[in-house]
Amino acid sequence: MSKPRTPPVKFLLVDDHEENLLALEALLHREGLEILKARSGDEALELLLVHDLALALLDVHMPEMDGFALAELMRGSARARHVPIIFVTANPLEQHRLFQGYDAGAVDFLIKPIDPLVLRHKTETFFQLFKQRQELTETLRLNETFVAAVGHDLKSPLNAILVGADLILRTSTDPLTRRTAERVHSSGRRMSRMVDELFDLARVRLGGGLPIERQRVTLAPSSSGSSPSSRPRAPTERFCSPPKGPRKRNGTAGESNRFLPIS
Repeated sequence: MSKPRTPPVKFLLVDDHEENLLALEALLHREGLEILKARSGDEALELLLVHDLALALLDVHMPEMDGFALAELMRGSARARHVPIIFVTANPLEQHRLFQGYDAGAVDFLIKPIDPLVLRHKTETFFQLFKQRQELTETLRLNETFVAAVGHDLKSPLNAILVGADLILRTSTDPLTRRTAERVHSSGRRMSRMVDELFDLARVRLGGGLPIERQRVTLAPSSSGSSPSSRPRAPTERFCSPPKGPRKRNGTAGESNRFLPIS
């Protein structure tokens, strides 16, 4: 079985000089890597809003918005705050400027002219880490899809078991047969709820969300005070739990077979 194809890893290059962008792109070129380029901080922010990036290489000295200011804005964005940043500069920075860069979120600095081997070694780690994260995400997605498929396939035999047990309860008068059918029916309903919960979990993790089922509920008994559960209780009065054993369905309006009362 071949490995699932993952999308390319993306690097962002930000520099106000086109020739610098072209030089960096040529040095970083490799299979499985997509290079995004921006000539200003504003262009970079637009790209950051729509792309998941493995690394950003920012030129420190740019007009209007320098690399440090762009890094600060990135750290304020939920989508971009975790993107690693390498600053690129033509001049060795003073000590306080270095600290400013690290405070802004830099993981490293590169001094021009850039050594191609140093550049490739420093960026390779981020390339591999992001690729491993992509593969792990795809593996988890396939696992959740498998769980959802298995849960769906189990529903049909479980429904057949429940229907059979219900038919026995309706037609049999033998006490032993009825007790056995009740146990089968109770176990089948518990397993059905477990399958529903697994299916819901897989749906949430796959991004589909949970369906909302609308049901008509009669509120008249509660509003009239005839319901024992709604009337005021004395401070010394104790709440009684329902008797243990198989719970019988009574057709109460609004009660779903997915969400049952907690004893």
